[in-house]
Amino acid sequence: MKATTLKEKIQAGGVHVIDVRTGAEWRGGHIVGAEFLPLDALEQGQMPSVASAGKDLVIVCQSGVRAAKAQAMLRGRGVEAAVLEGGMNAWAEAGMPQQRESGGHTVSVMRQVQLCIGSLNLIGLALGIWVAPLWLMIPAFTSMGLMVAGATGTCGLALVLARMPWNK
Repeated sequence: MKATTLKEKIQAGGVHVIDVRTGAEWRGGHIVGAEFLPLDALEQGQMPSVASAGKDLVIVCQSGVRAAKAQAMLRGRGVEAAVLEGGMNAWAEAGMPQQRESGGHTVSVMRQVQLCIGSLNLIGLALGIWVAPLWLMIPAFTSMGLMVAGATGTCGLALVLARMPWNK
């Protein structure tokens, strides 16, 4: 479902939005009226509050990848849901309204990934130059991880960071 279509459905009152992103991403900006249900809670069996009410569901994440996973999980439980194409990235690009939660500064999971990878690369390079060349395996390993994430659309480090307490 496109962002403009979702906005029209929200205004008509015929849809319920489920946001499966992390707490930090949610606090950074979400669709007004959306239900916060992180993907890991859905994986543990929690269901959207309106799943039993028979209301149309639309699942949202940052780019659409996690929402597609959530859609498959719900389909396996007998609940049909649509996915917002392009996720919150597309919603923001279309200039749609977002609600932000108070509670301090939030750093998105992807920025946390970038900080971790950048730090590991710098440390690995410094150790490889000044201590032993074997330390160059650190930036080699992180580079391979980035290639796998780009090829599959799933970042293992992002999945780990999303489960950290500060992202709940």
